[in-house]
Amino acid sequence: MAFDTRVEASHQLGLSDAVSMALQQFGSKLRQYVTEKPASGEAIPASDLISPVNYQRGSGRRRSNIENPAARERRWLEYKDPIETGQYLDKEDVFRSAMNPTSELIATHTAAIGRGIDDIILGLDINGTVTDGGILGRVMTGKRLSGSSVLPAANTVVHGSAGLTLAKLRAVRKALALAENDMDRAMPVMAIGAEQADDLIGLASATASSLNPFELQQLESGKITQLMGFKFVEIQRLPLSGTTRTCPVWLPEMVMLGVWQDVVSGMWNDTAARNTPYMNIDCYMDCARKQDGGVFAIECTE
Repeated sequence: MAFDTRVEASHQLGLSDAVSMALQQFGSKLRQYVTEKPASGEAIPASDLISPVNYQRGSGRRRSNIENPAARERRWLEYKDPIETGQYLDKEDVFRSAMNPTSELIATHTAAIGRGIDDIILGLDINGTVTDGGILGRVMTGKRLSGSSVLPAANTVVHGSAGLTLAKLRAVRKALALAENDMDRAMPVMAIGAEQADDLIGLASATASSLNPFELQQLESGKITQLMGFKFVEIQRLPLSGTTRTCPVWLPEMVMLGVWQDVVSGMWNDTAARNTPYMNIDCYMDCARKQDGGVFAIECTE
């Protein structure tokens, strides 16, 4: 049976308000830890990199100019297909729940959009495989988007048949500092899964009776906050190969999120489907590393 209810402007506004409120609770977990940039057209620069150069020794009586050019590289954000979700609202209770920010319907769809944004930031496809863009994926480079740049192998701390350890965190912090990132100002962000969160809680438990490098609050709440200057975000979407989980570490200013269109919702009657109300939520975004020296990955065995 058709559900022939006319969608009014008030319904569209109600849906928009409900989605905006629900996104605060169920939206992207990683978006607040990257740098955003408005985008338009087919592609925009994520960064223009100039490689460092070393000085040269001049000759006291030389009359020619020293030619010591710095290599350049441009990285790009590309206009890509949208992240979207939607459904027909074919019953009155479903129709009304679309305008309720606390409804399971809105929570389900906004959580889906949030997962999509997180995948773009991480550089994953819908199946959790590393793909183009993001923190872990290939970044488009060149004057004409003619090349791509993968995260260098040297930027990965291998698993060593172990989970997340202090030694691995120390290695990444040292690497970030050696890449000339200002560690007095920067707060590296690390995305971890449930197993890595459990590893850190184990560290908190083991050190709880000592000089407390890890606060007792970690044991009380079961939520990992900070250790050695790292901010931890627990998310269950990190790539897994066999028993090896890849956990990215990055500086927020080194990862650029291009926003062609932020999250927008809509509701209308579909005349091709017996005038049934339909709701849709979508956004257009892309993400890329600005430079590799601010992004690393830690492999953890599970």
